[in-house]
Parts: sequence; C-alpha cells; structure tokens
Amino acid sequence: FLYTANNAEICQLAAIHGTYEFNVYIVPSHGISPSAAAVNKLSVKNGHLFYDGRPVAAVQLNVAIGRFLDWLQSLKRPCLLFAHNAKLFDAKHLQRALKKSNQITRFQEFVPGFCDTLPAFKEVLPTESLIAAKLAKDLLQATDSAHNALSDARMLQEYVKFSNAKVVEKHSFSFSWLQEYIQFLNQKRRSLQTLQSLINAKAISKGIAEKAARSGLSLAHLVLAFKRGGDESLSNVLKEKFHGKARVT
Repeated sequence: FLYTANNAEICQLAAIHGTYEFNVYIVPSHGISPSAAAVNKLSVKNGHLFYDGRPVAAVQLNVAIGRFLDWLQSLKRPCLLFAHNAKLFDAKHLQRALKKSNQITRFQEFVPGFCDTLPAFKEVLPTESLIAAKLAKDLLQATDSAHNALSDARMLQEYVKFSNAKVVEKHSFSFSWLQEYIQFLNQKRRSLQTLQSLINAKAISKGIAEKAARSGLSLAHLVLAFKRGGDESLSNVLKEKFHGKARVT
C-alpha cells in the first residue's frame, strides 16, 4: 500500500497460503511522491513502475484484482484473509479497490472476512516474550526498510502459527461488517466537515465535534434543534441516547 496525499493506492498486492504465493505490482494512477519512494523504493517513470531502480512488471488495478481473485479461486476453499492492522487500513483499501474494479460480488464468493493480526498478536504474545520481541523487530524492519508486500506476507504467516482459533475468531470481522463500517466512517467524515466552522470559531472542541459526528449529528441537526427550542432543545439532542450512551457528554 502506498499513501498519496489524502488517498491510498495499492502498488503491490501479495498473499501466501502455505507455499502457494501470489504477487503483483500495480501502476498507481496518481504517481508516487519522493517521500513515499524513499520509504518503499517504488517509483514511476514514463508510466512504468520501478522497484529500487529496477523496472518491474506492473498492471492496471482491475487486472491485478482479477488475478488475485483467480488465485483465491484456485485455493478451492473459503479464505479468511490475515493482515496486520487490517481493520484500520488494509481491509478498507482493498474494499475500495474491489469496488473500483466492480469485483466485490466475486470477492465475497471466496472471502468471508478478515483477521486483524495487530490486536491478535498483542493478545497471544506477552510483551516480555522473546517471540514478541522478534516480532516487534521484524515489523520495525519491515516498516523502516523497503516495504515489500510479499516479504511481509511470508513473515506474517510465520507468526500466525502462534495464534489459536479462539483469538482468530475474536479479532476477525466479516466483509459485510466492513462495508457497514466504511459507510459509518464516510458519514462521520461528512458530518465532521459540517461542524468545522464551529471548531474554527472555538464554539466547540474538536473532541466534542468528533463525538457528535460519530453519533450521526451534523451542523444541520444542531441548527434545527436550536431553532425549535433554543439552548434546551439543543442540550436535549446532545443528551439523546445513541447505542445506550449520551451522544455527547
């Protein structure tokens, strides 16, 4: 994965199942910034992708997604995808790529969901253990050095064996849940944008605005409440129960 401005594009997609590996490079549509290239050693010149100064065979996103789905289909069984920080990063951006490629329905035929190994490893590997120390070192090296998705997948598979079925289940989530979560995040972002003027005017803190947006409140809701009943009505809206708790405290 590659961050570009406020977006993220997949430049390399890799997976592993036992000794069966998948790896593909993808030409980004927005290019690669010098700062990102310094981290992952990927660069684009004249429409061609380079890794560490050497050209690599790269394809368009829809072609890469199609090949990945073909690989998943060849496994002939449903696959739970493991990824480090899956819930906050990998799964969201893979879903975006699938949506852009119109391949969500086919993906769901092979993948019921994901397991986030970030919280899973924290649970099964005590921080003082030698295994945890080696994991932290390996992950740090993977982050600080040239990031390579296939190498990361191989490393992750080695550490997954220290987990167990109970922990895997606890930190797994379905693809349908992911799509609902993404909708929630998009709605929260839109609501928060409407509250930015209040934050700028120091009428509310960013923390309060985050809570309001998370509960589904936008500036329009607050204005409507105030028009209907002034401060008391506005206060009542903020105190309304949302998932068993007051919207804003």
